[in-house]
Amino acid sequence: MKGGKGSRGRSGGSDRGGIRKKGAAKRVDRDGDLAMDAGSTQGRVKKARGDSSRSVATGPRAHTRDRTLDAIQKAISSNTNSQANVRQGGRGSNLEQVSVRGWKQSKAASNRDGGVESLITFLEKKLNSSDSKAGSRARITKSRVEGDAFIVSIRSELLDRMLKMNGFSFAGAPLTIQTYDPSANGMDQTMLSEVSRNSGAPSTADTKSKMTAILSKRYFQQQKLLNLSKLGSDPDLLAMGIFDSTSTESKFFPALMKVWEMNFDNSTARREAVESVSLADNQLANITVVTTLAQSFPDLKNLDLSNNNFKDSQSLIGWRWKFRNLEFLDLTGTPFSADPTFKDTMLKWYPKLRYLNNTEVRTAEEVAAQKKTPIPVQAPHFQDESQIGENFVKAFFVGYDNNRTDLLNGVYDNNSTFSLNVNTTAPRAQQTETAAWDPYIKKSRNLLKINHLPARMSRSFVGAEKIREMWSSLPQTRHPDIGAHPEEWLIECFPIPGLPDPSGQSPTGVGGLLIMVHGKFEEINGPKVDLRSFDRTFILGPGGGMGGIRVINDILCLRAHGGHEAWMLEQPVVQATQPGQPPIQPPAAPPATSDGYGMPAPGKPDAQVQQEQLVMQISAKTGMTLPYSEMALSGNGWNLDAALKNFEELKAQGQLPPDAFLPGAV
Repeated sequence: MKGGKGSRGRSGGSDRGGIRKKGAAKRVDRDGDLAMDAGSTQGRVKKARGDSSRSVATGPRAHTRDRTLDAIQKAISSNTNSQANVRQGGRGSNLEQVSVRGWKQSKAASNRDGGVESLITFLEKKLNSSDSKAGSRARITKSRVEGDAFIVSIRSELLDRMLKMNGFSFAGAPLTIQTYDPSANGMDQTMLSEVSRNSGAPSTADTKSKMTAILSKRYFQQQKLLNLSKLGSDPDLLAMGIFDSTSTESKFFPALMKVWEMNFDNSTARREAVESVSLADNQLANITVVTTLAQSFPDLKNLDLSNNNFKDSQSLIGWRWKFRNLEFLDLTGTPFSADPTFKDTMLKWYPKLRYLNNTEVRTAEEVAAQKKTPIPVQAPHFQDESQIGENFVKAFFVGYDNNRTDLLNGVYDNNSTFSLNVNTTAPRAQQTETAAWDPYIKKSRNLLKINHLPARMSRSFVGAEKIREMWSSLPQTRHPDIGAHPEEWLIECFPIPGLPDPSGQSPTGVGGLLIMVHGKFEEINGPKVDLRSFDRTFILGPGGGMGGIRVINDILCLRAHGGHEAWMLEQPVVQATQPGQPPIQPPAAPPATSDGYGMPAPGKPDAQVQQEQLVMQISAKTGMTLPYSEMALSGNGWNLDAALKNFEELKAQGQLPPDAFLPGAV
């Protein structure tokens, strides 16, 4: 398990951080398979069960070939059977579907229809000229466009002739023609096609089949181990020509992960299939080409990255905040292990880590005793992933208050967008002085008031530098500490799909998070301190920033300070001072009309008066307190009938707490 043995990488090759071919002799077992227990890989991935000497067997000697033909191969077979009718054009049909690529690079692509009619004519002509003895004229009966692929339906007896046209030149561009595989669509089809084309494979289906066989040899179901070590010397991959070009090498690993994912019926089965992964001895300078491992195996417990070329934490930055259940991490034989900050950094990144470089760094009790300070959220409305949203929110507002430049450098890029709008009509909390809007109003992007397009565009700030200029012109702020004052925050988080992929590997987009934060801050203008409420909406996606994320969009809405009572769902219970006495509920609020509630007043908008009167009306009918009555109305669009119906439903279900009612109303 020592690093630095022998030369690394191709002779004279550049250090791109990819998986490298190695010239070392390969050991095979009695069945002719590559022996994965050779060298330092044996026993490296260990179970973190308090005994660091126990290890997961990594060699095929401990298993027969039948035991390694796991769920991957079975899923391939079942998928093939279930898709037979699709490939043949429908139940009882005699049609085959074929994918044609490369036509968009032809001269005909400049035609009004993108070259579709010319391509159909070309294909039909070649089909008919390839066999003069054929009976009826060959026709393409159905066709459609999927991304850069043109999918055509032909009679089954024409399939061989169609596939023989692979490589034909159409309007100056070579065509790639292969059987259409609906199970590898979107990003999967694109990556597999790229790998197939560059590696010389006859079809995407052939590439998928070979990758499945490779995964079958390297997966040990009993140990839940996927051994991806020494990929650069795998004879099957070398035979495919995976490492013969930079383009194929960079797309190979994401495609391999997609092949793995496609062969499971659901994400739960896929996540539970693997607990340990080894990427040892792949001569990786960074994780760029293997970063999709975190998406495929987010619940990984054991990870072996030994004998790679990671120099520092930046080489692994894309996996910060990932693998939240990681217990065992091996980075022996890497330059990063010699870094004085190595241990502390890994402990911060992985809160459940117990074994680092085969040494226990936390006991099970220490892991359990770690103080967790979650942000104040209600679970149904905060659907985080790997604590990315939680960690972002806790770090963002501290950074915004103290060092906006570092914050911009960390999670914003040239495509990030920021905009600000001011809501000057929002009601303010009583006894709160209204702060001036001068620092903000000229930059406010209120699309209901600003109709001129150049003015609208000038108030949208794109790129870290433009946002930096904007933020520099805004007053300094001080937000409440989330841990100390959770009652002053309301935070929601939801996963969203289809975000732009900065790597360009996914034409269908990638997943991200939508985060909405409501709260307040102090605005510091010299000796004067003003109080404001705000709503801030973030869209986060994967990127090259801190923690492997980037801010795609950031919208800040400012309001006069209105308090935080709107999201206070429960009132605290005051415990009795004498043992055995029941808890004492806080006294009910005084009648609402005592402070002018529901009554017109100078400066109070008519809409506010009408809403207050509705609140009083539903409170009288239901016996609920004013805060709960207001929640019932606002949650039903201020429709009195809908709010009353919703109240009756919740009351019948017993979902309203006792403190939702006025004393004596229950």
